[in-house]
Amino acid sequence: MGAIKKDKGDASKAAFIDQNECVECGVCLRSEACRFDAIYWPELPWPRAIRQAFSAVLVGYGVLDKVGIRGYRRTTTGGGRGTEEMKTNDVTGRYGDGEVGIAAELGRPGVGFRFRDLERVTTGLAERGIRFEFDNPVTVLLDPETGRIKYREIMDERALSAIVEMKVERERAVEVIETLKELAKQVGTVFSVDIISKCRDGAILVKPLLEEAGIEVRINGKTNVGLGRPLIP
Repeated sequence: MGAIKKDKGDASKAAFIDQNECVECGVCLRSEACRFDAIYWPELPWPRAIRQAFSAVLVGYGVLDKVGIRGYRRTTTGGGRGTEEMKTNDVTGRYGDGEVGIAAELGRPGVGFRFRDLERVTTGLAERGIRFEFDNPVTVLLDPETGRIKYREIMDERALSAIVEMKVERERAVEVIETLKELAKQVGTVFSVDIISKCRDGAILVKPLLEEAGIEVRINGKTNVGLGRPLIP
């Protein structure tokens, strides 16, 4: 995140952590890079604690529990970024035939985001009638109808990444991705876009629609071969 800095005008001065840029991920602490043990993790008050919830994977979203924000479903590891159903569809059957899951992960790779940018994306999607996955940690922060963040005190906080998850009809996949392209011009960060789709006879049915619209698809390693509960329709 570039939060650890040193005064360029005086090399003799100690390094310091820019608290505005720090996302409370804890990587500097866990790395044990400081041989003087000068780095420590203080007790984080609200709203700064929201940074830890969306940055420190090993801590997970338990930070939200502490401040009374509930409603999301824990992932199997306790520290995932979105809902476990995005990756275990053969068990949950969340995405059926004719449906696709779409996720936009703000701040990744390695850039970070501020919650005001997250709201620009979620309000833009909500204006187009797109609904968010109900048990996602991002969704519990939102008014689901408008996409506005309910906790206005976190708007200027910074964190590592946040995944906005949606489920739409397959035919709307191109529309949603084009919407995300427009929204990307309005935020001061980057985001990665993911698509989850069922396969039929080895074919990814949404892929031709995307390619026809000029959207390049990269198949990654999170292909689920359907061994959990393959009879889900």
